[in-house]
Amino acid sequence: MDENLIYNKPITAFNMLVFAVPTTIRMVFISLYTTVDGIVVSNCVGSMGLSAINIVYPVLNVNMALAFMFATGSNALTGKMLGEGKRSEASRFMTLTVLLNVALVMLIMAVFFIWDESIYLLLGSDEELLPYCVEYGTIMVALGPVWTLQILFQGYLVTADKPGMGLWLSVCSGVINVILDVTLVGCLDMGLAGAALASGAGMAVGGIAPLFVFFSRKSLIHFEKPAKPGIDVFRALGNGTSEMVSSLSSAVTTAMFNIQMMSIAGEKGVAAISALFYMQFLFVTVFIGFTSGIAPVVSYNYGAGNRENIRRIFAIAIRVIIAASVVMFLLAEVLDKPMTMIFASSDTALASLMISGFKILAISILLCGLNIFASGYFTALNNGRISAIISFLRTFAFQVGVLILLPAVLGIDGIWWTLPCAELLSAAVAVPLLVKYRKQYGY
Repeated sequence: MDENLIYNKPITAFNMLVFAVPTTIRMVFISLYTTVDGIVVSNCVGSMGLSAINIVYPVLNVNMALAFMFATGSNALTGKMLGEGKRSEASRFMTLTVLLNVALVMLIMAVFFIWDESIYLLLGSDEELLPYCVEYGTIMVALGPVWTLQILFQGYLVTADKPGMGLWLSVCSGVINVILDVTLVGCLDMGLAGAALASGAGMAVGGIAPLFVFFSRKSLIHFEKPAKPGIDVFRALGNGTSEMVSSLSSAVTTAMFNIQMMSIAGEKGVAAISALFYMQFLFVTVFIGFTSGIAPVVSYNYGAGNRENIRRIFAIAIRVIIAASVVMFLLAEVLDKPMTMIFASSDTALASLMISGFKILAISILLCGLNIFASGYFTALNNGRISAIISFLRTFAFQVGVLILLPAVLGIDGIWWTLPCAELLSAAVAVPLLVKYRKQYGY
């Protein structure tokens, strides 16, 4: 194997950051241009458009859940295979997972197209919002295979030791998305259909361009004759369960947030929580990107049986996560009002809701990095069960429990406190699990 590959370099803070930073920047950039979608829609279509996007979001999350499960689970197994010297097996397995994922997404698309209006009403829409949901959702669901490939290839490019290419593709995707957002929605007044088409054009870059890499046999992993479906598929799916659980849980909890907000604050409340999720995600992606960035190196060294390297990676990662958590929280507290006014410069009612909410919701940023890292680290170590437990509790069980209890006592403030409380409870589980399995994995 090429000596210039990250897998053959010493495990130092510098090398880990050099490898992980492109993935981190890529994730931040993706969240940034996704946030621009929300800003353009909020200012050009209005709070109705922003509310509709948040109601459609759980539908899209089902496809995303499958893609994340295949991407993270198969990447962990592929990295392990590379560490074991099984390069051809890794490529064949990667080919199989891509084919399976796209086939499943197309099946799910058909279900959504048949029952789209009923699904949106169930997720919190009313008759007034429904046309907006259908306008945006129809196009986004149809683009399912494209953004499924984008999610898959983001992970495979890192495993193939091409994180820089993933970064530049994300930059190009974002630039195209932003330009088309402004053009189609702002200038041509195409509404939510324009926003969906802009997103689709951006996703096409990340979903189609990497095909040229993976069709080349010079790539570390590349398309070959797919492996036969077998036990490895179930291992990968089981290992990626935590990411699927996280994404599906997000779909359910987003729907619950929408329903709670609609009952307490109406359509403005749904628009406010939608905008705040955009803002929070912008900070959280730093932790997702860093964890995803180092995961292939963890999986490779786990496959190679190098416990010393696993220990070094863990020690470096913990220091980075703690420092980033403090920095991201402070930035969120400083930038809350400027970011709010970008979304709601001409809507004082929406701005007021967002400012009061983000002061509380931003507290979750202090703890979410540790929880995201713990779940991702166990996935990289091919321990999908522990990863899924952390993810399920963090993104579903604790959020649902708090979201049911607190609003009944605190009203709308109870909704804002949901994420901070859920992250605190999750940390109380994640830390003991990291301690418990330390000797087993050698970190």
